[in-house]
Amino acid sequence: MKFTLTGYNADNLLKTLYIKKVTLYNVQRPDVKTLMFEVAEKDEKKVKRYIANFKVKRTPKLIKRLPKFVLINLGLILGVFLGGIFFLFASNYTWKISIYGTKELSVSEIIDVLNKNGVKTGKINLQSSEEIESILLNNYDRIAQVSVIREGTHIIINLSEKLVYEEEEFAPLTAKFSGIITKINVISGTNNVKVGSFVNVGDVLVLPFNINSNGQKVSVKPLAEILGKIYITNTLQLSKIETKLVPTGKSTTIYNYKIFNLNLFSGKNKNSFALFSSTSYNENISRLIPLSRDVVTYFELTPTQIEHNFELERAELEKNALNSVLSNLPQYSQKFGEKVTTSIVDNVMYASAVVELEGSLIG
Repeated sequence: MKFTLTGYNADNLLKTLYIKKVTLYNVQRPDVKTLMFEVAEKDEKKVKRYIANFKVKRTPKLIKRLPKFVLINLGLILGVFLGGIFFLFASNYTWKISIYGTKELSVSEIIDVLNKNGVKTGKINLQSSEEIESILLNNYDRIAQVSVIREGTHIIINLSEKLVYEEEEFAPLTAKFSGIITKINVISGTNNVKVGSFVNVGDVLVLPFNINSNGQKVSVKPLAEILGKIYITNTLQLSKIETKLVPTGKSTTIYNYKIFNLNLFSGKNKNSFALFSSTSYNENISRLIPLSRDVVTYFELTPTQIEHNFELERAELEKNALNSVLSNLPQYSQKFGEKVTTSIVDNVMYASAVVELEGSLIG
């Protein structure tokens, strides 16, 4: 505690304090009427007894008071300090990159190019907006203009692509189904098949050009009506002995904690199952800060052998084979017949379904 006294008899006061064994520090006499000194806190009450005749000004020693305040409010002070450090630390990072104006270019590919050039989320990016613009212009000829704006921890990229004009190339007409051609009517293009021909899926039916009077090929979009008998088939199989993976009932859950999508730490659990299935989701932990965790649960599986009875399961296998065909019939077609055959080879039962239609071979 520091005292500043104004009055007379300062010398007598000093003698009295000395007799009472009060230790004085930094004693000063700016003038005859003024006396300045400091005492320890334990001697403050003693001094007050002998200064009644003086005009007194007391100044607490901040250094002496501060430790008590710090001890009482240590948690609050530490929280404010760490919060300030984290804010300054996080505000210099880039947490989001947005790209607008793409048409042909892939946003994910642009992000990859930026990452390779040091522009990433979750880190401090020292590149200026002009430097980021140069990175994109140097890596993409398709970009006509680009502008980069920084808003805090967010990088916003707006770009426009160059217009590219290409000569259109036409693809030939191909068979979408297997069958026998019964009718051909070519509107444009050059016919590549004839009535009665058997074609498989993918065979070229009409070529994408016409021959003019000078014998030159002129590129055109092929158009035609090609009908035929279509055969839609499907085969299913069933093994006598089938191995399936079934749950054992055991599971384990692993937690991975994150802040701002940056991994902090994982829980102690580990997946020790050799065979397993899993489910996962992300959950928020705090509403105040972006703290979350990935939750992954692993379920142990064990292989189990199942023996099938062909006689009991034959009808079901045939039904499934036929239904798979009927659910994929082409539009504007007429069904003439269906047939399902079953065979057993090397302890495997095969069910083959065939449906005969009349319709367009090009869909």
